[in-house]
Amino acid sequence: MVTSAGEPLALLFPGQGAHDVKMLEGVRALPGFASRYSLVADALGSSPLDEIAAGHADYLNQNRVTALLTLLASSLSLDRFHEKTGGRADFVAGYSVGQWTALYAAGACSFEQLVAVVARRSALMDACFAETTGAMLAVIGLKVEVLENVCAGLRAKSQRVWVSNYNCVGQYTLAGTADAVAVAETAIAELKPRKMARVPVSGAWHSPLLAEANAGFHAYLATVPLAPATLPVIDNVTGALLPSERPALDLHLARHLDHPVLWEQGIKTLLGKGARRFVEIGYGNVLTKFGFFIDRSVEHQAFYVS
Repeated sequence: MVTSAGEPLALLFPGQGAHDVKMLEGVRALPGFASRYSLVADALGSSPLDEIAAGHADYLNQNRVTALLTLLASSLSLDRFHEKTGGRADFVAGYSVGQWTALYAAGACSFEQLVAVVARRSALMDACFAETTGAMLAVIGLKVEVLENVCAGLRAKSQRVWVSNYNCVGQYTLAGTADAVAVAETAIAELKPRKMARVPVSGAWHSPLLAEANAGFHAYLATVPLAPATLPVIDNVTGALLPSERPALDLHLARHLDHPVLWEQGIKTLLGKGARRFVEIGYGNVLTKFGFFIDRSVEHQAFYVS
């Protein structure tokens, strides 16, 4: 629960890395669950709860499934946050697909539109890996310059791998072809990072391997009516605010697919604009942990219905 009332508030929405078989348990009893779940199930052509109950372990690692369930959990948690606190945000930001939840929270689209847009976005992303296997690797405890140099050296040897997520000091993610990520993993292990772990995703998100998805999504967005956002929204691509006018907005939202997530820079932008409370809305607390490493002098909390 938010404790420092009156201080400028930023709501943060997680991406797919926080997914888990229990991610819907806390929100299932909320009033809006049935109607929103129906929209998600229709878009997926399956019932996520049934798939999870049947123990289909790989189901949650599908891009479109985790993306839509993340939106569902976050949107319902947002309803509950407003109900319990009456708090109104001054800024919003979202990590990866969470940037679309942030746009929803800022009034740019309805939940039905949100589901349709993210379903199309996911399909375009998946198409980039129909013939190429992508992978992602989280690395903790090395300087970003070291990781960038490793990736650049491997690319010079025709291994396609890049730093794809700049989360906070000492915490980054690499993305690339499965072969390139495996080579990078071996090279980075020799540098003795504090921790390395494969990210359970089905593609090399936020890397140049999604250039075709960028182009396809950009063309699609021209057909999507979006309302003006009522709150400032952080742009993962630049770490600054998203442009409010189209077609500049469409360009940035499309570039989001094949450019890295500059999460730390986005939080620093909010700090510079006066934000002093950061509340993560949705399943998990990954963004809250990042926040402590970015600036411990301000308030970081996670809000989810448990």
